[in-house]
Amino acid sequence: MTVRNAFVGRLRAGIVGGAGAAVLALLMAGCAGGAPATGSGAAQQSAPADASEASVAGGGRDLSEGGSCVDGEDIVITADSSSAVVDGTCGAVAITGADFAGNIESAETVEITGANASVLGAEWGEVRVRADSVTLNVDSVSRFATEAANTHLTTVRTGDVVVDGDGATVNGEEVERLMLNANDATVVLTAITAAFEVHGDRNTVNWSEGLEAPTVDTGAENVYTR
Repeated sequence: MTVRNAFVGRLRAGIVGGAGAAVLALLMAGCAGGAPATGSGAAQQSAPADASEASVAGGGRDLSEGGSCVDGEDIVITADSSSAVVDGTCGAVAITGADFAGNIESAETVEITGANASVLGAEWGEVRVRADSVTLNVDSVSRFATEAANTHLTTVRTGDVVVDGDGATVNGEEVERLMLNANDATVVLTAITAAFEVHGDRNTVNWSEGLEAPTVDTGAENVYTR
């Protein structure tokens, strides 16, 4: 499907692809010339360069301007309208700044409380979205949950997807467990393999493999195409 082709192209190019033209434009504008450093340059980036990268009490090092995670450390993105490329394996990532556009390569957990974030990634563990109008494009996510309005997720493989905010869109290949507890979501997948529950109204779900129908549907005016 289209999502698969987009990610294959992304891997061949050796860069992170965008979740649509709007996200790609944001990343290019904010991070032009800012490809992640490698070798000795990456090692230099891993240590705090100035006060902006100093440890933030209770949150971790602030990498609002980009850098490298060291040994699974916790980091924060606090600056509004910042653009950052963060490589390496992070622990807990907290994005609190509004209008963030960037790339978090790998993280154990990601929590987003800054509105209008557009974030790319390769492999994340648990993701929680608490701010409106967040757009994510992440290859692999263990568990994704949003309680905010107008969340947009593009992914290849996700374990759990739990939607508690209205107006979400989910576009990907395989989701193991899908739960829609809100209204007006649009979901396009290749497969839903383990569980599928709907407790909201006016949701549209299109998939082609796995479960034949929702295992639970307590909503109204929902549309399913398989």
